[in-house]
Amino acid sequence: MRGTQAVKKILFYGDSNTYGYDPRGFMGMRYPEELRWTTKVQDHFRNEYEIIEEGQNGRCLPVLPREEGFLKAMTGGLSADDALVVMLGTNDILLTARPDADVAIGKMDRLLTWFEKNNSPFSTIIVGPVPISNAAQELRIYYEESLRMNAGFRELCKRRNVSFFDAAEWDIPLAFDGVHFSEEGCRSFATHMIEAVSVMSQRIGTIRHKRQEK
Repeated sequence: MRGTQAVKKILFYGDSNTYGYDPRGFMGMRYPEELRWTTKVQDHFRNEYEIIEEGQNGRCLPVLPREEGFLKAMTGGLSADDALVVMLGTNDILLTARPDADVAIGKMDRLLTWFEKNNSPFSTIIVGPVPISNAAQELRIYYEESLRMNAGFRELCKRRNVSFFDAAEWDIPLAFDGVHFSEEGCRSFATHMIEAVSVMSQRIGTIRHKRQEK
């Protein structure tokens, strides 16, 4: 049964919303394991895929070539049967007084180029992050740049034939800080990600079947 799966491992490479950060706590506290969306995805696909969570609070898109070593170590165990799902960019917008989506788009472009040049065997999937809330006037520019960043990611992926999902379209509830998922947001995001994993698995399986026919 295992040998027929389209994907054996799915590695989620992200920031605090992948880590499961609970903004109600202090010192990087996480939601309980059973509430995290990565756990819910793993529970759903437990008989099909191994879900690997690589989330870190405050993580931005990697600076290359400085972070090549980390990328190689993180993805070294992935094969052609596996997938890397990248959901980064929020902190590239948030952690600056003058947010500029073009900076994040450029970093994502260089990351995808790095995967190509290193002949990475795994499938790469990009998820445009949930936008920073526009509830407060001072956050409006961060919200607008979040949307512009996701649009830029979409265009990059289209040009490079990389699978892309835009979480801005998923209407995910955020906590009071306008950045992190609420408990309901974790549940909602898990539902959408399960659907996305099912879609990308079918795509990867189709691509692999065509390669085998050649």
